Amino acid sequence: MLRLPAASLLLCGVAAQWPTRCPVASSYTNWSETRCPDTMTCSPNGFSAGGGWGCCPWANAVSCPSGFACCPQGTTCELIQGSGYGSVYNCTSASAPTVMSKCPCKPGTPAEPSTTLKNVLVIGDSLTIGYTPALAANLADIALVQHVPWDVSDGGAEESAYFSQCFENWVGRSPSGIAYWPDVIYFNSGMHNLQTSGLPTPGQAGLASSYGLEMTDVMMRMKAYAASSPGGNFTRLIYGLTTPWLNDADTDRIITGTLNAQAANIASSFNIEVVDPHGPIIARCGPAPQQSCFGVSGCFSPHCPGGSPNAYEWLADNVIAPAIRLMLSA
Repeated sequence: MLRLPAASLLLCGVAAQWPTRCPVASSYTNWSETRCPDTMTCSPNGFSAGGGWGCCPWANAVSCPSGFACCPQGTTCELIQGSGYGSVYNCTSASAPTVMSKCPCKPGTPAEPSTTLKNVLVIGDSLTIGYTPALAANLADIALVQHVPWDVSDGGAEESAYFSQCFENWVGRSPSGIAYWPDVIYFNSGMHNLQTSGLPTPGQAGLASSYGLEMTDVMMRMKAYAASSPGGNFTRLIYGLTTPWLNDADTDRIITGTLNAQAANIASSFNIEVVDPHGPIIARCGPAPQQSCFGVSGCFSPHCPGGSPNAYEWLADNVIAPAIRLMLSA
């Protein structure tokens, strides 16, 4: 069942919302309109389904020209790399050290949780966006499944640094800031941490070398959030390892040897259950390098939207849904 603290049952009131309303269309509800806490600033993010707005992680922040980046108050955005959503800026000031720009956080759960079914929150990158519809269909008899962040055709939770930065916006929050506790959270990060050198792109790509520290922060905070569930009915957690990069063995070794190995160890240290989508795909399609899988060229490098059987449905039905269903029934 939906778990909400007694003091937060004002789903249509303003008391539980964040104070700063972004300039979104009036058609959004009190649940779904994008708002920011007073420690953050409304700033454009072109991939946000919340009216194209997100929350910059600084108060009174400056929006950068790309529409996907922001800087602290009193600084100037100076482009140093990329364009559009790949833009990276130095935030410069005569009176403060230069820092790197941030990507404003896309908003949280788009629809109010169910009061008749159990609630499952999926937090992750574009892979999780791909298989969430199949997962929702599989679990429709017992749960409402929603994906966070609320995203328009991009990489969802992106790299581990962005997940850590946006934790407050995504984990158990509506876009307007209303807090809630789902029954199960299935979360993932990794496919956007494949860089081994160079400058990371906030909100798009991060370094493999920083993944362990950032995921330790995410899992520590996730555990604390779950333990804060009211009434002693803790939100249950499942971490999903990263799927293969099948047509490039070197890239897949980063996934298995660095990202998945670290994530599994960190999850174990916090007693968080782990589900492994990587192994079953390798068992079915063979180890990297493979040029096709499920009858599709380039399948799971990193995506596989089709195939026979439909690869996303296969992954949801055979690997992820059974683990979540078991946890919901416990």
